[in-house]
Amino acid sequence: FTDNETATNVFTMGKVDIELTETEWIAPDAVYPGLTYDKNPVVKNVGDDSAWIRVDVTLSDAAAFITAAGKYQITDLAVIFGGHNEAKWTLAETVQDTEKDTLTYRYYYNALLEAGASTDAIFTQVKIPGQFNNADMEAIGADFTITIQAHAMQTSEDYNTVQGAFTVYTFEAK
Repeated sequence: FTDNETATNVFTMGKVDIELTETEWIAPDAVYPGLTYDKNPVVKNVGDDSAWIRVDVTLSDAAAFITAAGKYQITDLAVIFGGHNEAKWTLAETVQDTEKDTLTYRYYYNALLEAGASTDAIFTQVKIPGQFNNADMEAIGADFTITIQAHAMQTSEDYNTVQGAFTVYTFEAK
C-alpha cells in the first residue's frame, strides 16, 4: 500500500525592459564656453511590468572640469543640466571616480513607471559654463563626454520606494 502526490508550482517571471531615447540630441560641431545645446534623455518602459527608474549621468575628464568650475566658484556642476525638473527627478548622489576620472550624477525618477509609459526628460539642455576660457576647455580635453545610462528595477513587496529598490541590487555594465 503506497501513495504518491506531486504538486508543480509554475513561476512566471516578470519582464522589465526599458529604452533610453533623446529626440532632441544633435551633436554640436564644436564645444565652447557658453554653449547651450538641447538634450532630452527620456526612459520608456517597454516591458510588461511597472519599474523603478534610475539614471546615471557621467561626465568624463572630471578633474579638469571640477578644477575649471572651482576657479569661478561653480560648486554644483549639476547646473550644466538645464531644464531639470526636481518634482519628477531627485539627485540622489554624486560620485567622483578618480581612477576613471569621471563624475557621475545619479538621479531617481520619483514615480513608479508603468508598463508603456515614459518618464519626463531628466533635463532639456546642457550648458557649458560661459566663464570657462580657452585654457579651461583645453584642460578638459577634446574628447569630453556625457554618458547617460538608465537602469530599471522591477517592483517588489520588499521595497516600495525607488531608493529602496536600488539599494538591494548592484547593476553590472552591459
